[in-house]
Amino acid sequence: MTSSLSIPTEGASASVPTTTSTAPASPPTNTYVPVLISGAGPTGLLAGVLLAKMGIRTTIIERDMAVSPLSKAFSLHPRSLEILRHTGEDLSSRFKNESWVSHMGRMYFGGKLTAEIPWTPATDSQFHHTWGLPQTSTVRLLTEEYDRTGMGSIDRGWELVDTKVIEQIDGSNGTKPTSWVETTIRRAVKGTNARMGESAVLGTVDQAEEDEGKLYETKVVKSDFLIGADGGRSTVRHVLNIPFPGRVRDANIILFDGHIDTDLPLDEMASINGSNLHAVGMFPLYGNRVRFLLSDGTLTEEEFAARKVKTPTKEYFEKLLEETVTPHKVKILSYNWLTYYRANERRATEFVHKQRIFLAGDAAHCHSPMGGQGLNTGLQDSYNLAWKIAIVLKGIAPLSLVGSYGTERIPIADEIIQLSAKNLVLFVSESYLFFQVRKYGLILLSYILPYLTGIGGPTFAMLGLRYYGNSVNKEHVSQRYESTAPASIGKRAPDDFVFPLTTDSTPVRLYNLMDSTGAFHILVFAADHLVQDKSLKKTLLADVEHYQGSWLARWPGTRAGTAGNVKEMKETPQFMVHVISQHGLDASTVGDSSLKKESGYGKIYLDSEGRDLHRRYGITAKGGIVVVRPDTHISYRVETFSNTAWEDVDGYFKSILCIS
Repeated sequence: MTSSLSIPTEGASASVPTTTSTAPASPPTNTYVPVLISGAGPTGLLAGVLLAKMGIRTTIIERDMAVSPLSKAFSLHPRSLEILRHTGEDLSSRFKNESWVSHMGRMYFGGKLTAEIPWTPATDSQFHHTWGLPQTSTVRLLTEEYDRTGMGSIDRGWELVDTKVIEQIDGSNGTKPTSWVETTIRRAVKGTNARMGESAVLGTVDQAEEDEGKLYETKVVKSDFLIGADGGRSTVRHVLNIPFPGRVRDANIILFDGHIDTDLPLDEMASINGSNLHAVGMFPLYGNRVRFLLSDGTLTEEEFAARKVKTPTKEYFEKLLEETVTPHKVKILSYNWLTYYRANERRATEFVHKQRIFLAGDAAHCHSPMGGQGLNTGLQDSYNLAWKIAIVLKGIAPLSLVGSYGTERIPIADEIIQLSAKNLVLFVSESYLFFQVRKYGLILLSYILPYLTGIGGPTFAMLGLRYYGNSVNKEHVSQRYESTAPASIGKRAPDDFVFPLTTDSTPVRLYNLMDSTGAFHILVFAADHLVQDKSLKKTLLADVEHYQGSWLARWPGTRAGTAGNVKEMKETPQFMVHVISQHGLDASTVGDSSLKKESGYGKIYLDSEGRDLHRRYGITAKGGIVVVRPDTHISYRVETFSNTAWEDVDGYFKSILCIS
């Protein structure tokens, strides 16, 4: 049987794949790809899209022959929406066209609408609210975007069975060690790679036993990096023997996806707390299609010890649902999905293996669905990792850079697991006292929330998550800037409007200026210096041209494929510089050459009248320079924009990138 695997081959020909019922005897490594990704879910797909847009070819292998029709995750929080917008304006628009926006949550207790709680708008982002979209659609849209790049393929029916990092001494380079990844993949000769006895319960992390006598064809793939985005049952994690400690919660949650007829409104999310002390979360998808999360008590000691759950029958589900929503009416018209969910709260002990293999998404961390943080955390894993892999492969940064992925993402995973655990307790508790406390607490919250700001917004919107000092995020050697201050090192860079210095000064968002995938963005805050001293403009722009030119010559960008036509290539610069001045600067006095500058090459923008962006970045009257990483987190900052300050920024880049 001939393989259809589309990884580019090394050499003039590829050998015939092995057909066997057991592990193959090390067939020759005849395929190569810079980055192999295991798993074609949202995490793996976004990694592939981002790498493609930075000029890096990938191959994604996926065991399942078709995309799962199950809705699974359905919340895209503001930070994830920023990531999609940064990945591509067209991609963001396609997501917007298919999503619905959640503005509030309705809380029912004992059949009565008790509270309507408006979600706190994420005013620090152009995306103020969470978007609702079934994971099926998210996967489809990301798959289409990946295909448009022309920089890789998704090979379905193939699964990873073994992987390892090969390290050897390259004699041509003295004693300099070299390393790469060798991964064995397979697909079933007949049927699919699915195995008998696999649990259909969402949240399971145990692997199924092998089927005896099943025939597979195998290949060995050589790659520079491997991303394991293969879910909670991750084979990558298992074969590398990376521990996955944590706990299994004893809560029973029934998941339903289907069409209903009901007297409850379907325009917003709702939590229905029944007089039977059970609760159901209702999430509208499209029309009268909804997702239910129905609490069904806790497992017995025997069930919990065996890590088994009851099989939810339609009759049992409908009876419990009716008891919970009464006196409201819900009639089930169709079933797309009915299963139990097991809440595993686990985190891999390491996300980076020998600087070549990475765990991302559910393969690295898993938790309950309460709060809708899972898919979003996986997207952020890819956003953190992809640019680091890309600039290492370009020869711009040393291999050690990728180690910061684990350093930065592990604390984030721990924070998300704790948040989801608290939300789970709120949902499944069957105590009558807790029922009353929750009821009146939510009533109180609905009254006071309109008068509060920031409550829950940054947490659930995932805008407040931050990284700390490490090999990439560096404090100035002599200028202390408090970690709690605005726009401190490791924080997400604030977004706001700036005004192009033209006669038609239509405002534009800073994040929309920083949409060059994979680029560092250097923000030069001039305060009012250019207003007070017009001659300073010439000096500043000379510094911009000198240092940016020097960086681009030393660390050039990569030609990356554009959507729709892989033959159309464009240069993606590695460094972009934006000058932001205080209002009061007159376009007629800065000179025609300044007005004609391209965005990212020292073009001057004006802050708002209230100096909002200067304030949000903690910039004083001295001005300053802020370095924003390709994933829009702040990695360095210095006061003033004097020649010494530029030298400091230059020194920062030399400290994290390769010096040839």
